[in-house]
Amino acid sequence: MSTLKNGIEACLSPVGIMTLLFIAGLVMSVDRRTSRIGRRCLSAGSCLYLVFLFSPLAAILIASLERPFPSMRLPDTASSVRAIVVLGGYGRDRSSLPPTSKLSTETLARMVEGIRLSRALPGAKLVLSGGVAGRGGRPVARLMADVAIIMGVPERDIVIEGKSATTYENLVEVKTKIGSEPFFLVTSACDLRRAAAVASKLGMKPVAAPAAIWAAQNYPAGMSWSDWLWTVVGDVAAPSTLRFAYIQRAYHEYLGYVWYWMLGRVG
Repeated sequence: MSTLKNGIEACLSPVGIMTLLFIAGLVMSVDRRTSRIGRRCLSAGSCLYLVFLFSPLAAILIASLERPFPSMRLPDTASSVRAIVVLGGYGRDRSSLPPTSKLSTETLARMVEGIRLSRALPGAKLVLSGGVAGRGGRPVARLMADVAIIMGVPERDIVIEGKSATTYENLVEVKTKIGSEPFFLVTSACDLRRAAAVASKLGMKPVAAPAAIWAAQNYPAGMSWSDWLWTVVGDVAAPSTLRFAYIQRAYHEYLGYVWYWMLGRVG
């Protein structure tokens, strides 16, 4: 069921629609009876490709998700927050790789932020959440713990939650370990809106601590129109395939929030 859901989501995504237009255009262009429609599909797919590649659309969509959650500078050591929760992303347990290469770039960025906060709050619990991402491997949370340990976090301060597979499951399982005490919620900046909303709906007390900030680096809150315009011009002049990944990510987050709202998992 999960595979079917992911497949439908991928096909209806921006890049999925672009790909389907290209495929349909190529197939229909072979037959004279449908060649005109085929050319139109190819033209539409090409237009989407150029928009995704050259325009700042992906950055603007991601920035709108990131801006509500400013970065955490230095946590107040006198605060009542004594738990740092890091939500896992993707990781594969390959014996031939060092611990830092078993995690995706984004998950590694989350871990670095979690470790930074744990060093600023000696004795705070570092709660790592994430289940098995591939067959026969260890939970992502366990792979994250390996990185934390080699980076100097005492093993006694690490709590592992290795059952969950989604953001909702992450926080349901984490709640069984920390209850309703306030905690720093560390995940990718563009994921925080949904993750924080889920935590609040569960009666938890999250304090947002964004990691892997991407678009807000170039499109920060409060930038002037002239700065915004020059940034847009710079983006158009520097096409990047990275925008394909981020426009998919923005689509996933907005769709995911609506889905969670329909299920009553967010307020």
